[in-house]
Amino acid sequence: AALFCGGLGPVLAAEENPGVFRNDEVTLRLVRAKEPVDGAIRAALLIDLAPGWKTYWRDPGASGVPPLVDLSKTRGFQTIYQHFPPPHRFGEGVTRANGYEGDVAFAFELAVEPGEAIDTVAASVFLGVCKDICIPVQAELVAEGPGATDDAAVADAFAALPAEALDETFAVSSSDDGKSLRVAVMAPRGAGQDEAPDLFVTSGDGWYFDEPDKITRADGHILFDVPIAERPAGVEGPPEAVDLLFTSGSQGLTATYVPVAPTG
Repeated sequence: AALFCGGLGPVLAAEENPGVFRNDEVTLRLVRAKEPVDGAIRAALLIDLAPGWKTYWRDPGASGVPPLVDLSKTRGFQTIYQHFPPPHRFGEGVTRANGYEGDVAFAFELAVEPGEAIDTVAASVFLGVCKDICIPVQAELVAEGPGATDDAAVADAFAALPAEALDETFAVSSSDDGKSLRVAVMAPRGAGQDEAPDLFVTSGDGWYFDEPDKITRADGHILFDVPIAERPAGVEGPPEAVDLLFTSGSQGLTATYVPVAPTG
């Protein structure tokens, strides 16, 4: 069945715990770590989806709803860094999307201003959760007091993030016709043996990429041909830089690369 969001307003639910939101489709919980790490408070948004329901990655694909998590009401922070675990693809045709099902956690680092301490983390959350239809979910969550501290859950959220790739892991080039990118990944040991490998390519400023239309192997590398779905008006050639996320099962490697234009 096709997914749609039309005509539905945000769904909110009352909860005695200000750090928890709950309805029939999803439970959200905002937690923080007790002690800072390298001058930053770590926090996590824990998302527990009901069976069959899904939510989306930061680049949700053509039919998804990007998550919005605003922590700017938190007092004392200097910079906020948001991290997502590796997604997977689901749906077919017009419902194809990138995201998550089951349990997932988004991770946050709030760098603290000099001389400040963060006692309370506040988040405004907007998610699309989808099954046969999409329901927009909105919640105002506050993590404060001893009950909002969950070191184990925050540690698990950060442990699930993709690892930073070594410089030689990826090689990115533009096709001769400029319509796609060729990304060569130095395959990690065991990658793709039990789970099909995948590659997510993103870039800002009006660039959009389809999922790979061809995946091959050669000389210890996995090769992905990634079509350019849309580019900024008047721009030719490859983007200035792309963000890459290679996945195999629940594992991920991420990096930012500058594509090499074809020569000759």
